[in-house]
Amino acid sequence: MSAPRLLVVYKKSQLELFQEHDPEGARSLAEREPGHHARFLLAHDENRASIDAVAHAIEERGLVADCRYRADRNATCQFDLVVSVGGDGTLLDVSHAVLESPLLGVNSARTSVGHFCATDALGFGAVLDRFLLGALGETPMTRLEVSVNGVPQLTPVLNEVLFAHVCPAAVSRYGITIGEDTEDQKSSGLWIATGAGSTAAIRSAGGVLMHPADPRIQFLVREPYRWGEVPLVYDKGIVEPPIFLECKTRTAAIYLDGHREQVDLGIGDRVRVERHPNPLRLLGFRHLRTSSPRTGGA
Repeated sequence: MSAPRLLVVYKKSQLELFQEHDPEGARSLAEREPGHHARFLLAHDENRASIDAVAHAIEERGLVADCRYRADRNATCQFDLVVSVGGDGTLLDVSHAVLESPLLGVNSARTSVGHFCATDALGFGAVLDRFLLGALGETPMTRLEVSVNGVPQLTPVLNEVLFAHVCPAAVSRYGITIGEDTEDQKSSGLWIATGAGSTAAIRSAGGVLMHPADPRIQFLVREPYRWGEVPLVYDKGIVEPPIFLECKTRTAAIYLDGHREQVDLGIGDRVRVERHPNPLRLLGFRHLRTSSPRTGGA
């Protein structure tokens, strides 16, 4: 049996990025903000040590891995295992380039949030051994596919989609269609999230926890504008996809898994949000088990 093909994708520390984008500011940081610099340096050292430890564990087992920085979005389909070394942000970035390969998250620093990560660098060798034996659990994570005017976007969405005016202070105007029903709304925007994303932004906005592999999607209107005595029918809920939106705002956007992926929209543009055909094959995920909330609207 041939050795598995491994890809390791790593993040750069905040200190590294600071040094690249503002070398003068990075040089003076230790003098201006010694406490902040010390925290940056600690996280940098932990991240670097984690990358080295992952590489060493792979080498110890006689395996070979390609290694890339997370901004490199080359295809991952030729690998039997993709390993992200960072936190949830790194894993999220990496997941956008992964369609079929299993993904294993390694949390690289104590300051990183590692909700989706299976282990840290110290435990990576043991987790890798379990993968090689076929004994590492796999969770199929529902993802979203977003189409604009009938054209699917390339990014599979693991957490959430945000529709909003490009200016946070402005009103978002749109129509939302769920099933056979359409409602015109004005608000600060609309969240649409997967079960995995139910622990993230939509929960902070008042959403509820879902099982991470739940095939349904959750939506929640941010700061809805209510006129007269008529309440919104579709202000929040958990439904079977798809959800349709019609943009009625001159300068709006759809944001996919945070701020890095933005699709600009104008009046009349139509958006479809549905299940992506390729769930994320997430390895070693230790999720909080929650009961699935009741389906429906408010």
